[in-house]
Amino acid sequence: MKINFLLPHLKISGGIRISLNYADSLAARGYDVCVYVPENSPRRYFKNLIKLRPDWFPDFRGKIKRISRVNEGSLRDADVLIADSWKMADLAKALSLTKGKKFQFIQHDERLYHGDPKSVEQVYHLPFKKIVVSTWLKNILKDDFGADASLLINSIDKKTFYFKKVEKNKNKTRILMLYHSYEWKGSREGVEIIQELKARYPQVEMVLYGARRKELDFEAEYHFNPPQEKLAEIFSSAEIFLCPSWDEGFGLPSVEAMNCKCALVTYNNGGSRDFAFDMETAMVAERRNKEELKNKLEKLIVDESLRRKIAGNGFEFVQKMPSLEEQTGLLEKILKS
Repeated sequence: MKINFLLPHLKISGGIRISLNYADSLAARGYDVCVYVPENSPRRYFKNLIKLRPDWFPDFRGKIKRISRVNEGSLRDADVLIADSWKMADLAKALSLTKGKKFQFIQHDERLYHGDPKSVEQVYHLPFKKIVVSTWLKNILKDDFGADASLLINSIDKKTFYFKKVEKNKNKTRILMLYHSYEWKGSREGVEIIQELKARYPQVEMVLYGARRKELDFEAEYHFNPPQEKLAEIFSSAEIFLCPSWDEGFGLPSVEAMNCKCALVTYNNGGSRDFAFDMETAMVAERRNKEELKNKLEKLIVDESLRRKIAGNGFEFVQKMPSLEEQTGLLEKILKS
């Protein structure tokens, strides 16, 4: 079976990493996989010539082709075409079925932050087979668009995100958070919450990681764009992971932190409902209720036994979540159906 993937870019992000993981895993199973990425740069010819892979995924086993535009001449004939994001699905709608039976891979409610809501809705009404990564998204597609989407819960790379024994200062409580430039990721609110609690509890240490280059104007340990092999150490060094994101299609960083035995504190942000259960696997606050999120975090700072319980339960839950191999098998069935 020939499978075409259509991706908006190859920059490292949760959504792109998930799509490339599936493309790579399908290629490893013997499928003829080609990932197409629109790119206007004249350097695309050279990149295609040397078969350049993303530096964060150098061992990718499928083919990657950078194209100037999405049209009949730029994509090969195939059995399946998987469009990642509403913009790619919008471009794919004009392609003939010789380029592949059309699937739309939806990893967020893209009406919220990723495009004009009316334009996104028009694409969601297209007769593509829908695949979603969370129960929240499956319900949205059913309730708002009358579409029966296939559920393909995200899996994490447990070879990258795993609990690693690191030396810790028992007198400190390290709180880890993804530091992002998007407002809806809630980084500003998260920093404010940690700062307010640090003023009350001096043992608190703020630890941030991310690809935001802006220099911090507040005190924190910051890991800028850390290499993949460093992530387990960073995650495992923290006792708590704070997710102040308003809305998440799934929430990979939270699950990655849970597998490193961090106690999760999060908003009820949609995607988190598949793994964050209040007072069991996580501390969950009402969406955008900043005061409640701060109270949930404070409980874990002052109550070590509760913190250990949440971290342990969260770790055990993630250990039982489906693996990439299992989910690739499910994806195979969806594509063949």
